[in-house]
Amino acid sequence: MMLTEEKIYLKGFRSWAEISRERLIKNVKTIHNHVNKHIFAVVKADAYGHGALKVSEILQDIPYVKYLCVATAEEGKELREKGINKDILVLGGILKDEVKCFKDYRLVPVVSDFEQLKIVRENDIPKIHIKIDTGMHRLGFLPEEVEDLIQKISGLKIEGVMSHFPSADTDPDLTNKQIKDFEKIVKIFRSYGVDPDYIHLQNSAGLMYECSYCNAVRIGISIYGEKPSDSFNIPVKTVMSVKSKIITVKKIKKGQTISYGGRFKADRDMKIGVVAFGYADGLSRELSNRGYFLINDRKVQIVGTITMDMTMVDLTDIEGVKPMDTVTIVGKDNKNEIYFDDIAKMCNTIPYEIMCRISKRVRRVVV
Repeated sequence: MMLTEEKIYLKGFRSWAEISRERLIKNVKTIHNHVNKHIFAVVKADAYGHGALKVSEILQDIPYVKYLCVATAEEGKELREKGINKDILVLGGILKDEVKCFKDYRLVPVVSDFEQLKIVRENDIPKIHIKIDTGMHRLGFLPEEVEDLIQKISGLKIEGVMSHFPSADTDPDLTNKQIKDFEKIVKIFRSYGVDPDYIHLQNSAGLMYECSYCNAVRIGISIYGEKPSDSFNIPVKTVMSVKSKIITVKKIKKGQTISYGGRFKADRDMKIGVVAFGYADGLSRELSNRGYFLINDRKVQIVGTITMDMTMVDLTDIEGVKPMDTVTIVGKDNKNEIYFDDIAKMCNTIPYEIMCRISKRVRRVVV
């Protein structure tokens, strides 16, 4: 059987991302078993860089995955046009010029203010989810607006009521207050006869909190195998591995510099590998002279400034590396593994951003 990297390379791709079907399904199943609630799977931003279509094709046949969540109507439209039939929730709401898109492609909006409420009523949008602002202060009706809101939703199908945690990974006091506040709001809805099918508040970090009155969870980073906080104790595994190829191997002499700006100067005679992966593929320039890749189960240091299409690594102490050999940018190589979180810490950011940086030029393939 031809190796995955050989299949991809022969199709003309120097770099690719392997999406593990098995790990994705297992992560979702593990989370579902842990919470025993409906799953709203977040596939916005091209499924955090994993490929929204490929991820949605895998998830849409899982019965307890009730919704796929996107940020915009355009993201939902793209999935519908590629054959995705699962319900799609648009987290970013509905704008006036998107009404036709919502209706034509059977998208469900999250309604966060009275202007959006007016749009859905005037245009007969079949069903909606209502968002309440319990502390994120981004989108959502304020708690003091809820009773006025309820008076204005008569006749609409309120399928869901939701809120969002801003700091479930860092601020348990605020998060627990939000859980209590949102429960009071849900009770107000029910006291007026509004009993939604779905009550959802918890994101991935929020899974570590008890929220018994909610019957659905809205999760993204955890289904892709990254832990949203150090306290996250549900066993998930990284779904995406990113790989590339050695273009060439060359020797440089002590005192010579490497790449733009000469930011690396060889302190000995060295052997350098040029990898077909740069910042246009999603590798942060912050990793210049700091980051590392895996080759033949060994860490190899990035040397010199990362360029648009290529990155140089130190192969001096590794024998036998040659052009077309596989390089692991993220993922496992035998015993060693590089996680998105490892890279994020080196770049002083979060795994979400590193995932989303992986560009369209990097071919996604389900394995």
